[in-house]
Amino acid sequence: MVKNREPYQQAYYPPIPTASTRFMRQFLVWQFIRFWIINFKIFKLLMKSHR
Repeated sequence: MVKNREPYQQAYYPPIPTASTRFMRQFLVWQFIRFWIINFKIFKLLMKSHR
């Protein structure tokens, strides 16, 4: 079975983040908020496991 192996197809390149995605990745206030949301989710999971 022969597969089509053309070089430099779009599938070989990773997706490029949008400008808003790059901004949110560097925005420290948003990172701080996400940090606490993730910690709260982990805390809830731990509390459920201790019942």
